[in-house]
Amino acid sequence: MSKATYLLRKIYTLFTLYKEGKGECNCPSVGGFLSFLMSHCEEQLISTSRESNLLKKSWLFLFLSLISSTAFSQASRPIDSTTIIIESGYEPFLTDAFKIKDNPIINDTNKIIPQLKYSFLQKQVPVTFNIYPISPAVIKGEPLVKLYHGFAKVGFGTNATPLAEIYYNATRSKNYAYGFAGKHFSSTGISSIDYSGFSDNELSAFGKQYSKEFTLYGKLGYIRNVNHYYGFSDKNAALINDADAVRQELDKFNVNFKLTRNFTDTTQYDYDFDISYHNINDLFQVSENHFAVAGKLSKYYKNELFAIGTEINYNKLINRLNQENNLVVGLNPHISTIADKWEFQVGIGLYLNSYPDTKFHFYPKAEFKFNIVEHIIIPYVGIKGGLISNNLNDFYNENPFINTQLLVTQNSNQKYDIYGGIRGSLSSKITFNTSFSQQKIEGMPLYVKDFSNLIENQFVVEYDTVSFSKINAELTYQKLEKLRFILGGSYYNYTPKNELKAWHKPAMNISLSSIYDLGDKIVVRLDLFYIDKQYVKTFSTVTTNNTVVTTEEATELKGIFDANLSLEYRYTKKLSGFINFNNIASSPYQKFQDYPTQKLGVLGGLTYSF
Repeated sequence: MSKATYLLRKIYTLFTLYKEGKGECNCPSVGGFLSFLMSHCEEQLISTSRESNLLKKSWLFLFLSLISSTAFSQASRPIDSTTIIIESGYEPFLTDAFKIKDNPIINDTNKIIPQLKYSFLQKQVPVTFNIYPISPAVIKGEPLVKLYHGFAKVGFGTNATPLAEIYYNATRSKNYAYGFAGKHFSSTGISSIDYSGFSDNELSAFGKQYSKEFTLYGKLGYIRNVNHYYGFSDKNAALINDADAVRQELDKFNVNFKLTRNFTDTTQYDYDFDISYHNINDLFQVSENHFAVAGKLSKYYKNELFAIGTEINYNKLINRLNQENNLVVGLNPHISTIADKWEFQVGIGLYLNSYPDTKFHFYPKAEFKFNIVEHIIIPYVGIKGGLISNNLNDFYNENPFINTQLLVTQNSNQKYDIYGGIRGSLSSKITFNTSFSQQKIEGMPLYVKDFSNLIENQFVVEYDTVSFSKINAELTYQKLEKLRFILGGSYYNYTPKNELKAWHKPAMNISLSSIYDLGDKIVVRLDLFYIDKQYVKTFSTVTTNNTVVTTEEATELKGIFDANLSLEYRYTKKLSGFINFNNIASSPYQKFQDYPTQKLGVLGGLTYSF
């Protein structure tokens, strides 16, 4: 049997088994059967490839039989939409891929490089534009507060204390300002002490003229003060017949003129001048004429400010002592340099003093400030000095019980004032300032009783050289315009050269001032004061063996505590009512020797704007 015949029989046998679904020929599809057939007959197919005619015929017969039987089988079985026929298992496979690494190359034998040429059209396009004005920017802010021309205040309090004040001013203007004021405040005094009443009256008028370069200011005033020397002991009360015997009245006329340049350009000179004059007369034929001039001229050159200050004080006091004219002339040239973190000023003070002896005085002046933290911590240190002009007006404002007939107006020589401190802010609402200074003053005025007067109810001024140290501290809290506290205190350590003590100079004073505005309707003010003990000059007399011995002593005056409370209710923007409580503790303290102050005082009244 030939190989071809054997192969055909084998194929036919396998085909029969496939149709019957027996043995290894149980294939689910025709494709599967053909794959099975090729795997079993591969070697015979290769060996019988030469007998191709018979083999081809056998393959053709086998293929047609498979096709017809498959078609018949599929036609005989109906297929619905839910029948799934799987011909064979799917075996995905990928053949290996080989990348062609050769890059195409184009050999261009005729390469042409273009020659580029640029040209510009010499043609100008006309441009026209129109100028239109731009309106200035307007910042919309808060509306201006309405100003009233007039303000009046009237009140009445305990111890027959009337109060009356009236003010009249021009409203808001860019060119001028003017106004006048009148005040009256008096009291019958302490009910248990005779002749303790007082009366203060004042009239004044002012005017201002504004221009682009400077401001002119002028003021006229008249002040009338009446008080009584009621500080005498009971044993001397019999020496006083009526109130006129201890009455004092000062009439003061004053004129003030000021010229200030509105400094807007650092390349130009800046200047300001102040001229003032006052005339005083009292009931004891004592008079005073005082004339004062103060001025300053300055100019910036690069980063330095060059300035020179001038001052002239002329005083003529006419009383029993026939004191000579008193003249003080001073020049204060200085240079200031301001940098980002520090500021330094250095200069000198040159003064001429005509009383009691004509002398020239020289004082160094310097100050250095360093801004460690921007506007938060600023330490400073400096030295200064100068002549302090004393006059009747200043003495009376401080102590209205002085003996004007025996008053000596000697100038005080501040030989030096060495100081240093730290100021700054702890927050946007809290600021502080602390300082320490060491001073020496020749001719410091001290108040002592006039022992030449039998009643001993007046004071004279004694001058002494006093060295002293001063420690000062101040703390301020302010929340907008609604709440504000100011706490301050000073401590002094005096060392007089000739006197036992620095008379009527307390060693310490502390104050607390506060204001609270509740909805711009209710305003509460509270002021607390504490003044430490002070010493007064007294004499003790001892008689032994027909010998009278008088000894100077320092008598202590007790410390002072005072509290004042003020309440104001603003009924409308024009009308309000107020009530003041003075010396709430009702303590009969003495600020000056043998002059007790009023105890609890109540004053109430109304204010009106028109």
